[in-house]
Amino acid sequence: MVKPWQCIRSQRKKSYQIFSVRTDTAISPRTNKSHDFYVIESRDWINIIPITPDEQVVMVKQYRHGSREITLEIPGGIVDPGETPQGAAARELLEETGYQSENWGQIGELNPNPALFSNRCFTF
Repeated sequence: MVKPWQCIRSQRKKSYQIFSVRTDTAISPRTNKSHDFYVIESRDWINIIPITPDEQVVMVKQYRHGSREITLEIPGGIVDPGETPQGAAARELLEETGYQSENWGQIGELNPNPALFSNRCFTF
């Protein structure tokens, strides 16, 4: 049976505007040994799957520094402080595509990578 690990120390190491890195020291419930884990703290993200009246999906091409490639993606971005996920989705849709919508439906919410990230990702 899987059991939670007890966190005995948490230290923020470095902040980089849109994310920060912290080190958590936790005790294994199986071995009672402590281990360090690195966690990326980020604000929540949103993704949008915009569908036009003629049932076309709107996508964006962007250069991404992580992959050093131009990618084809659905619009998305970070939820700003004080903003709701749906508000961020509306803002990002307009910023990235020029489209606006009166009809919004949230189709999912998840942690994009629970091994490393502490945030949530909302899909509209």
